[in-house]
Amino acid sequence: MKTMRLLTPVMMLFLAACGGEPAGEQERFAPVVVYATYDDEEYLASLFKDFTKQTRIPVTLRLGEAQQLVDNVIANRGSPPADVLLTTSAAEAWRAADEGALRPIGAENLAKVADFLRDPDGLWAATRMSVTVIVDGPAPAQETPATYADLGKPVYSGSLCLASSSLPVNRSLVAMLISELGEKPAERVVRGWIRNLAVPVFDTEAELAAAVEAGTCGYAILSSPLVVGNWILPEPAYVDIEGVGIARHARYPQSAEKLVDWLLSEDVQDRHARAMKAYPAVTNLIHSPLAEEISTRNVGLAGWNDNDAALLAERAGYR
Repeated sequence: MKTMRLLTPVMMLFLAACGGEPAGEQERFAPVVVYATYDDEEYLASLFKDFTKQTRIPVTLRLGEAQQLVDNVIANRGSPPADVLLTTSAAEAWRAADEGALRPIGAENLAKVADFLRDPDGLWAATRMSVTVIVDGPAPAQETPATYADLGKPVYSGSLCLASSSLPVNRSLVAMLISELGEKPAERVVRGWIRNLAVPVFDTEAELAAAVEAGTCGYAILSSPLVVGNWILPEPAYVDIEGVGIARHARYPQSAEKLVDWLLSEDVQDRHARAMKAYPAVTNLIHSPLAEEISTRNVGLAGWNDNDAALLAERAGYR
């Protein structure tokens, strides 16, 4: 993607004196650098291309792993450094805020995001969400599970499949169980899951989804965008998010604000959620009955309890 050359203050003044665009206009349309944890670079580039068409603000993408990108934002390093962080890990969005690497978002549309899907201090917000659901395999047990904890019951012995606890969605799930039940009860739940495994834990959710479709699993815990077939919405159901924040040391914070505001606008929310097979984060687009069933505990708790979740998984043998 082509990006405009950044002008030095002297050059900008020279252009203004010669009848070119004023210095303020030059800065107003300066490129926004987005650090993003995304597999589909083509989709994201296409999405931001429309933003550029509407605002004349170019977007430069830097893709990478969530932990490394957040480390770079915290240390204010990278070439060029980030203006905006877009991460598919709620825990990493929380960590960036906790380390003081994000500035409060002033975007008007921030207020439209559901309270439990944004930082109480406005340092990050969800741009979309998915629901962690229970999936029925071809031969489920006679007793239908109503909660995540139910899958640890003896009746589901040898029928449960899971993806790795190192995946953000599953680490977030364990962290939210800790926030809901307490650490020891949550550990009992996870140990029950491990006792009931049909096969060893899968490395990815895509492999898990394929195993469910092949009939390997009676039940599985899976992100809603990857679900094939029937699924159960647990009571309560936890969500995972894609989160956005503005870097504390953003070089062009006004342009960054415009991008975040655009991502949180209703038309873009609807379009983005459909493309990702997910759900919007703005309150009036979260349709019922989903809104009545999902947990409204703030997703930032996934970050608050992230380290405890990792230790719990290790103790329980959930690799």
